Amino acid sequence: MKRSTNRGFTLMELMVTMAIIGIVSAIAIPNMVGWRAKRSLQGAINNLQADMQLARMRAVREGEVVAVLFERSTRSYRIFVDKNNNWLVDADEPELRQVTLPAGITISKCTFASDRTRFKANGMPSVIGTVALKNDTGEHSLVVNRVGRLRTE
Repeated sequence: MKRSTNRGFTLMELMVTMAIIGIVSAIAIPNMVGWRAKRSLQGAINNLQADMQLARMRAVREGEVVAVLFERSTRSYRIFVDKNNNWLVDADEPELRQVTLPAGITISKCTFASDRTRFKANGMPSVIGTVALKNDTGEHSLVVNRVGRLRTE
């Protein structure tokens, strides 16, 4: 019996394998990029909802007013205890959160008067409204109703 001494792959086998990998990559990579952007937007709106819930619960727990300021130009928002109701973070007022949104995500709409709201000691908002976050894949909104409940859309 004669044994073959050839070991390895032929050039044709390697070229076919590389072509298959190229085709699969061309299909999969754009889908992965879109999926990642969608997850980033969903994560940002979920974080905003959690931070707004934190503001509401802190207002109830501490019996103080907690303010939320949205800054479209810097793609950020701030949450702080506003003891003197002046909409400013003073030296004796703790800042609870200062969040800059992830790259590519902007505040596309904010229906709160002057892009701000407060939660009173009873958990009710002083201003109701909606804030919407947007990126290339779409837009998600967070709605604050009259009783302070938060809902994403």
